[in-house]
This record gives sequence, C-alpha cells and structure tokens, in this order.
Amino acid sequence: MLKVSTYRKEITPTDKFMPCYLCGHAIRTEKAEGIIDPLWVTSLVLDVDGTKIVWVSVELIGLEKAFTDKIRKMVSEKYDVDINLININYVHTHSAPEYSKRNIFGLDRCAVEGYPEFVEQQTIDCIDACFDQEFIEAKAYYHISSIEGCYSNRNGLDKPCDKDVITVEFRNNDKVVAGLCNFTCHSTVLGPQNLKISSDLAGYVARSCEAKWGVYPIISIGAAGDMSNRLYRQGNDLNELNRVGKEMMDQVFNDNYEAKELSISAPKVYPFSYLETYYPEYEKKKLQYDNIVDKINNAKTFDETKIYTSALAKAKQGLECKPFTLDLNGCYVDLGDLKYFVIPAELFSRFGVEIKKAMNCKCPILWGYCNYSVGYLGNIDDYGNSFETSASDIPVGTTEKIVSEIVKLIKG
Repeated sequence: MLKVSTYRKEITPTDKFMPCYLCGHAIRTEKAEGIIDPLWVTSLVLDVDGTKIVWVSVELIGLEKAFTDKIRKMVSEKYDVDINLININYVHTHSAPEYSKRNIFGLDRCAVEGYPEFVEQQTIDCIDACFDQEFIEAKAYYHISSIEGCYSNRNGLDKPCDKDVITVEFRNNDKVVAGLCNFTCHSTVLGPQNLKISSDLAGYVARSCEAKWGVYPIISIGAAGDMSNRLYRQGNDLNELNRVGKEMMDQVFNDNYEAKELSISAPKVYPFSYLETYYPEYEKKKLQYDNIVDKINNAKTFDETKIYTSALAKAKQGLECKPFTLDLNGCYVDLGDLKYFVIPAELFSRFGVEIKKAMNCKCPILWGYCNYSVGYLGNIDDYGNSFETSASDIPVGTTEKIVSEIVKLIKG
C-alpha cells in the first residue's frame, strides 16, 4: 500500500534578511532589490508498505553537506527512516539568496546573518509537518514529455542532452494529493543583471504543476551540468522566463497528456560511494587560470564573460593548491516501476541519460543536485574546453570511471 503526505514552508528572505546578495554569478556585485516570486521548501513523504521515504526540495542554488547531514540524521533518528531514503535537493536557481556563511567563489558576499538557520528550521518544520498530519492513500501515475526549442546542451546544439520532463502524480481517486516533476535544465534564465529574488525556471515549473494538479510539487533537477536555455535565449529577464517556462509547460501539459499508472513496491536500496583525494600542482592550476583570463579577454558575448568570470573566481581559489577530496555519496533506489539514482553533483547530461537507460524501467529518474555537491562532473572530450570544467580539480576521465561504477551497481 502507498500513502503520501506533503507540505511546504516559505523561505523567501524578508524583513531582517533583506537586502541580501544573490548567489550564482561572480560578475553580479549588487544586492537584491526585491522579489519576483516566493521561495519554498517542499517535503513529500512516501509510506510504501510501512517503509518511509522522505523527499525534500529547497528553492536555493545549493546546500552545504553539513546542513543536509544534520537534518537527514535528525529525521532518520526521529522517524526511524533509512538515511539513504532521505533526500534533500536544491533547485539550483541563480536568483536566490546566498545560503552559506562562505561564498562559493571565495568572495565577500555571504548569507545574511541568521538566514541559514532560518532555512534550516523551516526545512525541519516542513518535514515534521508531513509526519504530523494524516497520510493519504494514493496511487502513482507518470508521464514523460520530450521538450523541443526551449533548452539544450549549452555547449553546443550538436552535443548530447536530456530533454525529458518526467511528472509523477500521486492520486487519491481522481484527486492529485502530491506530485514530483523532474527535468534537466539550469534555472539560469534570469541573468546576473536580475536583482530580484526568484526560483527562476524551477519555480515556474512548480507553479505550472500546481495550477494543473492543485498541489505544489517536489522539483527534482536531473543531470543538468551542461544544460540551459542559453542557445535558445531571447533575453535574460522576466519576459524571457515567462516565454521559456510557458513554452516548456505547454509542451508538457498538452492535449495528449495522459499519466499512466505505476506499480510501486517497497524500496530496494543500494548506496554508492566514491572517494579520492587529489593534490593540485601549481603550474597546472596557473595554466588553468591563465587560460580563463584569455577567454575573458577574448569573449565575444556577455554570456561568455559572465560564465568565465565565475570560472575565474574558482580558478583563483585553486591557485592555493589545497588538497581536494572527491567524496561522493549517492544512492540507487528501486521502487518497482519507478527507480531513481541520487547524485550530489552537477553531472553532464549524457551521463544522466546513460544512467537512466541502465535502470530499464517505466519511470527512471536521475536526481542530481541532491544533499550537497562535489561540483561539475564532465566528459573527457569537452574537459577543460567547457567553462564548467575549466577550473576543476577533478582529473579528466574521472566522471567516466564513476558512471561506469554506477551503471554496474544498477545492473547488479
């Protein structure tokens, strides 16, 4: 038997948390000037034959491992839930507040005092609310749409990408009582010129699902490390967000939309881990830095300047040549017709497609940006040439090694 419970709490910074810096673009130096749409933390707890599964989505650009470890441990102990079945993901909007006391680029722009603690408490309260209220008996239904003309691999239209949008409805009779939407694209439609708080594309998708279902869903971002609307972009403001979001969701909820029933069974859980420490060499890191400076100096578009300015900030940190430990803890969960793999990284899309194919089920979900992040995991051919990997401490070929191990785990 399947039962569900869902709840959401607002985490929009107001009053004492404003003004604040927005997180995601090193080139953006100003503080936020207002709010486009509210930010939420949403929780969905599944009860599958007595086994609880906790899914949480937070409308921020990221979350620190210490933050999610603390909450996951607390929830696991309080409600007797396998910690591998507790996932706290973030939607990766680049128009949300700084979430940490340490800026990701090493810049003097951190979270407003008290805001991280506020988000933590709202997240805990949201999860508690799911357990406190009555669980509703439900059946699961899914639909997969392939989106065209909205977003792609941002490093080239000819490169592999994942344009599938997966919706999962949890229905009690004909009423949708909870939902999930998984898609593979950066929430970076709003550019660094935007100074207003927004959940960007992820929020647009969530609100569209809410309008269709009557309930606000969990948003799960896939292997979107190299995915965005860049190559289809007609602007970088609210008008462009509304244009892209509407076109995307019109394709999802079109006249042929028909969700099909899933058979959900008690979870089979297969944890995954990869641990390796690297010792950067100054000469190589300096070469990385100089190459990025050269790209900025020869940039032909604002987008190029924007992305490589962020890469340069990371490369500058890399010049310190501190040892870097790749500590990746994921999990493969088999629920029968629905299977998902959680990975705390910005995985390139071709690998997400490969992992989903290995699951060989009706509804395969690659769940990236989950629990924390080890950074970008890119492919060999583009390594060092794309801005995502231009300042990476992770050696070329590592992603292929990791994904090979993941596929082996999935296939048993």
